[in-house]
Amino acid sequence: MADLLIWLLAAFGCSSLLVILLERVTDRMGSAADFPDEHYRLLLRDSEQVLEGVIRRLLFRSYWSGKSIRITLQDEGSVDDTKKMAALYERYPYCWSTDGHHGLAQTKAIIVDLRQEKAGA
Repeated sequence: MADLLIWLLAAFGCSSLLVILLERVTDRMGSAADFPDEHYRLLLRDSEQVLEGVIRRLLFRSYWSGKSIRITLQDEGSVDDTKKMAALYERYPYCWSTDGHHGLAQTKAIIVDLRQEKAGA
């Protein structure tokens, strides 16, 4: 009789733990896909030298904080390979690209200015 009671309590505990874990996973999947916790807008002009490093740092910070992110790349007239790099990052679900000021989301964003000044200006 005692063995049956122990087995029942163990089965109840395991099933309760499984339900809690499944709820956390489904909550995280639903909220991360629909509403990112942080939105970054990167202003770019001739920023090919620093773009990859900044995106990697943002993803690293996102990983360790547990917050999902969305990155919007806004190019403002680059003459180097910044546009090509932005096009490569569009393949990832966390990155979006806009040209100039068109198509900007109306959400609140953290603006990171990566625009390089012209050498002669």
